[in-house]
Amino acid sequence: MEDRKSAKLMKQGVLVLCGVLLCLVLMNLTEFFAIFKRLTAVASPIIFGMVFAFFLSPIVNLVDKILPRLLEKKGKKSPAVRKISRAVGIVIALAVGGFVVYGFFYLILPELYESLMKIVNNFSAYFAKMEDWLRGILDDNPQLREMALNSLHTLYDRLDTLLDPNGVVFSNLQKIMTGLTSSVVSVVNGIVDMVVGIVASVYILWSKDIFFAQAKKVLVATCAPKRAEKLLHTARETHRIFGGFITGQLIDSLIVGIVCYIGLLILRMPYALLIATVVGVTNIIPFFGPFIGAIPSAFLILMVDPLKCFYFILFILVLQQIEGNIIAPRVLGDSVGISGFWVLVSITVAGKIFGFAGMLLGVPVFAVLYTVFKEWLQETLQKKKTSRRYQYLSPLARIVRPTHSRSGRPEPTGV
Repeated sequence: MEDRKSAKLMKQGVLVLCGVLLCLVLMNLTEFFAIFKRLTAVASPIIFGMVFAFFLSPIVNLVDKILPRLLEKKGKKSPAVRKISRAVGIVIALAVGGFVVYGFFYLILPELYESLMKIVNNFSAYFAKMEDWLRGILDDNPQLREMALNSLHTLYDRLDTLLDPNGVVFSNLQKIMTGLTSSVVSVVNGIVDMVVGIVASVYILWSKDIFFAQAKKVLVATCAPKRAEKLLHTARETHRIFGGFITGQLIDSLIVGIVCYIGLLILRMPYALLIATVVGVTNIIPFFGPFIGAIPSAFLILMVDPLKCFYFILFILVLQQIEGNIIAPRVLGDSVGISGFWVLVSITVAGKIFGFAGMLLGVPVFAVLYTVFKEWLQETLQKKKTSRRYQYLSPLARIVRPTHSRSGRPEPTGV
């Protein structure tokens, strides 16, 4: 009895302490974020390593599923099989990661730069062509034509200021590049952090099973068995949701980018690689991503050829239908497990609070919270349904206490 009272008092004390800490954090948000930023900067190499390991882990897991079977057929012993499989998996994962980085910097980036320079050099010609097109289609309505031309000239002046080599944007970029080249220490620190992060990712991938076992031992040793099992279940669900969503979203965006590039080449659209890259990258953002990528791309094609812009909009609509009904269900599956309404809510709220990062990670974070709350709610309702007071409770029943008959048994509540 005393043990129960002491456990209850300890639980209440922990809750009070957590409440006090939460109040202190809310009252000193600026200082809290400053301290958090410093700690993040200090631990940035380890954070890089964890991120690298997270993205490379599916490749290592795939090798661990396939290679041990082949090695065991050749008579290899079990400990050796595990070490060989893990080493081969890490090497293949690093090779794939290096190939992706190489492909971006040496294959895609020069083409993107060339496309951007072409846009800057032909900027005036594009707007002159667009002005002639507007004059032609609005020739019968002079008032609407003047409004459209005034809006076009205003947009041209703003974009011309942004794209001017002597303007604010390019001067700021030159200052940033000059600062980066002159600040040798910051560049060296960045390279060292990346190298340490890669080395840390190798250690994490090699010993991830040991780390999981150690974390499980600590959890079981410090928590009650039932509480430890719930926390382990929540950790598994969090890993499943985050891993499935992020990996699936990246694969889905890669497929969309490749299909978009092939389609644009077939339709002979200008700046095919640049537009496909924009569409693929923005597709990582759920719900709003396709619109974010399609609007500037359509405007870019509109400046070159208005008729092709119309074809591009039709192509993007067809592509998004294919992605939403064929590609995404097969790649993502049911990794998130929330409806489209909650996806919209999570992206909107997280995007308002945390910006671009919130739009990327708002869905999996909300999905984890939604799963935890749903399981708690089901467990609570199950406990209440097993009691006699709530044995007639149904989803359509009124939430009232059941009335009792003269026999003492509860009568069912009306719907």
